[in-house]
Amino acid sequence: MTETVQSSSGAFVKYGATALPTGPILIATDTSPDSDAAFPLAQVVAAQTHADVHIISVLGPFATSMYAFDGMPMPSEPDDGPRLDREVAVRAQLDRLVSSNAGWPVIVRGGESTREIVDYGATVDARVVLAGRGHHGAIGRLLGGETILRMLQLGDRPILAVEPGLTWLPRRVVIATDLSEYSVYAARVAVSLIAPDATVHLVNVGPEFEKTDPILRERAVAFREQARHRFVEIRELLDGRELQFEEALLTGNAADELLRYAESVRADLIVSATHGYGFVRRLLLGSVASVLVRGAPCSVLCVPGSARTTSASNARALDPGHTRIFATGARDAELSAFSDRHRGHPCTVSIHQPELGAQVLGHALTFVGATYDPHARVASLMFGASQLAGAHLTHSVTGVSEIDLSIDGAGHDRVLRLVHGTGYTLVALE
Repeated sequence: MTETVQSSSGAFVKYGATALPTGPILIATDTSPDSDAAFPLAQVVAAQTHADVHIISVLGPFATSMYAFDGMPMPSEPDDGPRLDREVAVRAQLDRLVSSNAGWPVIVRGGESTREIVDYGATVDARVVLAGRGHHGAIGRLLGGETILRMLQLGDRPILAVEPGLTWLPRRVVIATDLSEYSVYAARVAVSLIAPDATVHLVNVGPEFEKTDPILRERAVAFREQARHRFVEIRELLDGRELQFEEALLTGNAADELLRYAESVRADLIVSATHGYGFVRRLLLGSVASVLVRGAPCSVLCVPGSARTTSASNARALDPGHTRIFATGARDAELSAFSDRHRGHPCTVSIHQPELGAQVLGHALTFVGATYDPHARVASLMFGASQLAGAHLTHSVTGVSEIDLSIDGAGHDRVLRLVHGTGYTLVALE
């Protein structure tokens, strides 16, 4: 069921500041025809954004035989011969689809394809990873059936699965939004990659309240009014060019309704955020994103929830403020003072490790307190409803070597960082 809405003025909550990635466009290819579609689209997106383009291709782990064992995959860097052969094949694909004068760097790595693509994308701060979907929307050989979904689970880069034949900037774009900050960030990423005069359909799908009791029907009316206000604010954030906006409130199964709507407007691109509220949930990626990637009649842009968290931290880091490092002997006292200032404040907690990438432990967690044991070098972070009531959980950070606090230009605490080993943990105040 569809209701087309006319937006009213005003908005009830302002969305937080975010900073879009500024790195290159990254093409992932295995040189098969299924990966061809990413090249022409990368060319036109690069021309609009003035971004560099990098190409990555991964040679899978080889199988070797060991005494008393069957052949098993052993990750390693490929020999010079296979590496050079793959680079030649990638450059031939580039020459055929774009130009021999493109000058795009080609990176050939060995190992598990998903991890290598995710790691390289994070290293260069790729603004988007492009991968071909294969013929007729089928997931091609490059994707191994699930690689795009795995990249969304493990990484924080936007992933654009390109349908064959899309050789122009998308002009009919469906943006699925649940009106959260995560879906708004996905919309901002999308707008940076589409035609300046594109028609953008903002679509929200809710449950079919009309079939329930009168109280829920009343709540549905209130929700729709709030959604109209949210649409206004989203348009204000996205506007600034010659974009044309259409807005729709749908009811029913989210994935099914979005697919039907995208087909009805003959969309070039459908956009969705993926909500990763922690590592376990990211492994069980939401069904909406999965259905869109597998079955959409057009190209699909998916933006992980962790991408918005990372961008918010980057935006805060760019604020004209400063970072204060806690003195070793004063860490527990500093954390106690920080706890007094922000007890009850919602925050996002993420762990950043070179071997795992960025893993979000949770969004909108209520901060209860933090302590530091100088002898064990362990910081304890507590979240929940109330410390006194005991309704909280504790996350321990071991091997802490530094604790610092980012402060914005207005003097407000923004991001608490705990450095440990080769990585760090962030507590970003929302």
